[in-house]
Amino acid sequence: MNQQLLRPNFTTNIYEYYIKKGKSLNIFGAKGVGKSRFIEDLELLVEDDTYFIILNMRELRTDYKKFIKRLANELSIKGSFKSVALVLDKFARKKGKKVLVIDHFEYLFEENRDNSFNFDFFEHLNSFKNSEDVSLIVISSLNYRNYHFYKNNKLTTSPLDIELKQLTSLMQKEIEDELSKIIVEPLDFKLLATLIMGKKYPYSFIKHIISEIEFGNYKNTLSVEKNFNNWQKSFQGNNKVLWHLWILKHIKQLNPSSLKKLLKEVIGWFKKTD
Repeated sequence: MNQQLLRPNFTTNIYEYYIKKGKSLNIFGAKGVGKSRFIEDLELLVEDDTYFIILNMRELRTDYKKFIKRLANELSIKGSFKSVALVLDKFARKKGKKVLVIDHFEYLFEENRDNSFNFDFFEHLNSFKNSEDVSLIVISSLNYRNYHFYKNNKLTTSPLDIELKQLTSLMQKEIEDELSKIIVEPLDFKLLATLIMGKKYPYSFIKHIISEIEFGNYKNTLSVEKNFNNWQKSFQGNNKVLWHLWILKHIKQLNPSSLKKLLKEVIGWFKKTD
């Protein structure tokens, strides 16, 4: 099982010391380091009788009712609910271990979020995590305490009270193992892993290299270093294309009243990719 994990030691420790003991925590790390992969790997470790629910706030932040319906559906809970507290209460009463993963937590602080994701919502999450055999796992770009929580329009401290763990930097051996179990080409994986270490968006870059090789963008007549340089250029180019598409998508909406909002989003995007 551990051979399938990207960060075997880190992920196993989180499972043993948090999930199995019904403890909650915030896992945070920059864009492209493999937070979503961590969730996938963590799910591989849970036992069959464990409820493991993942809710993506990048998708659900604009629709509180959809959030509640998605959670209820995942738990096969029937009924119509106006508050997430009722669904969380039913979830907490289920037998066995319960894991609720809130992915992309930072999107709950975007301007276009549903207003029902308010201080009360976070209090409900905190009450839920205090239940027996419950683990609330918050995945975010930053330490959750760095986000602004408001109660009655006044800035206050977070109602959430969970431990913090920064996602560890990928080690050379972890990168090497990930590459060697997927890539069939006879590469010097140790050297390639060394070149990847310390790069921005390391896990995204690993996936890009694997994809490039699968699509034939690898020349065995070139050294690993030269192939790496080519992959790095295409990776940087792809990131620029995504950025340009984002600009084109929003430029159509530009008008004097929306310009200020767009500039805020641009600044927010840069902060997330730093």
